[in-house]
Formats: sequence, structure tokens, C-alpha cells
Amino acid sequence: MNPQLLFSEYFEINSSKLDKYGALNVCLEADLPLFIDPFLLFSSERKKYQKLHAEIVGHLIFLRNLAVSNPDIGLPLFQFPEVKQNWLGVCKWGNKGKGLGPHFARNLIKAFNGFYQNFGSETLTESSHIEKLTLVGAGIGRDFISDFTANLMLEYLLKYTQNFAKKHLEPEQRKKFSVRCSFNEEMLVWAPKEFELPYFYKEDREEEFILLTPIDLLTKDESFISHTDFAGSFKHITNSLGNEALRDSINIFFAQRLPPRPRKPDIERAIELTVNEYPELLDHYIRKKETEKDKAVVLSTEKVTRLREELLETLTEFCKHIFNNSDFYEIRPDSYNEALDRAKFLKSVIEDNDGYRIFYKNGEPIASEDTIQRIFRLTWFASPYDVNAEVNNGRGPADYKVSFGDRDSTIVEFKLGSSSSLKANLLHQTEIYKKASKSINDIKVILCYQQSEIDKVKRVLKSIEQEDAENIIVIDATKKVSASKVK
Repeated sequence: MNPQLLFSEYFEINSSKLDKYGALNVCLEADLPLFIDPFLLFSSERKKYQKLHAEIVGHLIFLRNLAVSNPDIGLPLFQFPEVKQNWLGVCKWGNKGKGLGPHFARNLIKAFNGFYQNFGSETLTESSHIEKLTLVGAGIGRDFISDFTANLMLEYLLKYTQNFAKKHLEPEQRKKFSVRCSFNEEMLVWAPKEFELPYFYKEDREEEFILLTPIDLLTKDESFISHTDFAGSFKHITNSLGNEALRDSINIFFAQRLPPRPRKPDIERAIELTVNEYPELLDHYIRKKETEKDKAVVLSTEKVTRLREELLETLTEFCKHIFNNSDFYEIRPDSYNEALDRAKFLKSVIEDNDGYRIFYKNGEPIASEDTIQRIFRLTWFASPYDVNAEVNNGRGPADYKVSFGDRDSTIVEFKLGSSSSLKANLLHQTEIYKKASKSINDIKVILCYQQSEIDKVKRVLKSIEQEDAENIIVIDATKKVSASKVK
């Protein structure tokens, strides 16, 4: 059976064709936690990327001129739908995000008439950068920048995908789609163009096209220019200003807006107020990042490579084992036993069938709850069960809620044995999630990479009188000695 989780599997082509083309082999069941970083366009030595960056900046300058000349202009031109077809983002199941709606549009117009008003006419920096918009105010992150950039370079991505499809896919695997991607400045509308693209259809979703994205434009974490990085280096930026009088004025202004014992929100607010008073700080920060542009490619490449190894390669290997060695996908209307069987199977693969090797890369453990959660979730892709990731019903997100109908549901929580809050979580967290989600069952899966972690978990379970609990699965992912060496 072909699991058809990845683009290459669904279209039955060798993944090396995607690698050679430079495209990411996307997952067609859930977004991959990767994001387009526009700074990689700017820092690239490839002329087409530099041209694309200039075009993106050009469209933003056009919008700025509209917003400045008419602050009461309507919102639609400043709103952008999510480009869900690239399968990038934060969704752990599916590919539907929120997009950039009215709230974003109002903030963009306000920014163009405020700290962002010199966009396109900066004198300190080598170029204008759309990431500048995200530097003021917390909560604007990597998915925001990625969605924004994907919209403004959509026509390029469509052409990029079409070229691959025509060269490597069969005619029946391609279909013509009309997509609004070309902006008409005179008519102020996004005009449609027709492209021949890869498409797929599954019973639970409408027929849709797929977008490929060049790997060398992707990053895993924050964009190279980001609010988090700016806030973290704020003092360094102000202290490195050559103008002594300006430096002292900024530092005094910033200090006066802090309470005696500032917390993170207080610091964030003080930074925002200081930037509104001294917007040139943003350009000093961006200029610093421009001088470090060689680092951007190296850092993003390392992060993307690591995610591909830890998630995609691990997932592919794990799913093959499932298909070849279990009845994982037989329908049994009992969410608790079904989820428990999967957790036990995960334990068996790791402990008894050398599966622990899957969770090590270059001798180091994949010590990330997020990675393990994604792998566990994606192994349910052919199941009739409703498996929701990070369900939040008012008391914080649980890792998974597995349901078969309205009255049969189970909460599944993943933890690392190294977690300092393990005992508290075992005692309280899942019970809270169960009550909020009206689930009647719960399962806790604890992954241990060291013998000391296993010993610690045993002590914790004994202290809460749960050492023999059926619904607590402790997985020994320590490195195993080869059977030939065991005496």
C-alpha cells in the first residue's frame, strides 16, 4: 500500500527529482513547520531572487503610497488570503490557516502612516525589507511573514510549480487552474492567470492544486529579521549608535518607560514606545542584519535540513514499518483502545525493532515533543478516527483528542522523560483537558532517551501510585547494544 503522505509518494515519482529541482517534498496531510523568509531572497546571489525581492518591495511601496495619500482607504487591497496550497505553516493537521484579514489591513495602513512611512526611501539600509513591519509589537511571527511573502510572490511560485509539473508529472496528474496572482495597478485588482499544476483529490476535501516551494527560501524558526531578534538585541543596537547624544536620549527615553521591576510585557511595551519616538532604530537594526546576510543562508539551510531528517525521513521510515508489520488501520470503534494500541505499537517499534534508531540523527536524540507529536499524528492519516491536534476547549491545548463519533473520545498527551514538570503534568494536565473536552479516557506517552530519565519516571509514577497504570506508556528510546554483542 502506498501511504501517499508526501508529494513524491502521491504522484509516484522519485523524491530525487524534487531534490534536483530544489523543491521541498511537501506533506499532503499536514503543513510542514517551515516558512518562507524574504531575507533569503535579498541575500541570495541569484539574480532572479534579487529581482523578485525588488518586485515584492515595489508592491509594498505602491500600497504605502495609497495608504499615505488616503488614510481612510478601504481594507481589501491590504488583505491577503492564506496561500494554503504550499502546505507550509503551523497546522498539525490539514493546511487551513487564517490568512491576513481586516486586522492586518488596518495595522498595515496605520504603520504606513507611522513608523513604516519611510518604507522604500530608507537611506541607512541597502534595501527596503517587508519584515520591518513585524518589528514593532509582539505576536507578529514567522507564519505572518511567510504568508505575506507567499502572496506577493505567488505568480513566481505558480510558474515554478508548473515548470516542474510539465517536466516530471503525467498529463493526468496535472490540471489547469485559474489563480489571481497578477496585480493591475491601474484597475487596483488582482487579475487571474491560468497555470497547469499538480492536483489531487481525496474524499474529505475538494480537488485542489499543489504549490512547490524552493528549499533555499525556507527557514524553520523566526525570519532572519524578526521582532524576537530585534527585541533581544535592542540594548546592543542602542548602545552601538555612533551619535552619542542620540544614544543617550534613546536610552533615557526607554528607561523612563520601564517600571521598577519590569517583566517581559513591560519591556515589549517600552521598546514599542521607543521605536515610535525614534523609528530610525529599525533601520539601524536592519542595517546590522544586512551586514550579516551570509549567515542567513547557512542558518536556514541547517534548520531545514534538520527538520527534513527529523520529521520527513523519520515519518517515512516509521510509516513503512507500520504498513508492513501491523493492522494499524483496521476499523475498531473504540478510541481508547485504538489510541492505546498505537501508543503500544510506537513503543514496540522503538524498543524491540530497532526503531529507536529512527529517533536519533548523527548520534543525537530528536529531543522535541513537537516532532514526536507530528509523527504520531500523521500515522493516523488513513484512519476513520477524528484526530485533532492541540485541541483547545478553554483550558489550554491538549496534544491530541481522538474521537469516533460524539460519545467516544480519548485525550493523548506526549511528554519527554527529561521534563522538569513531568510529575505536575501527570497529576493535573490531562484531567483538566478531559474535563474541558468531555473526554472519558486519557493516555500519556513518555519518551526517555537516557536510563536516568527512565529511573526518574519510575520514581514519579510510584510517588503518584501509577507505576502499573495501563494508560501510561513509557518508551525506552535509549541506544541499544547490538544483539551480537550481548553475552
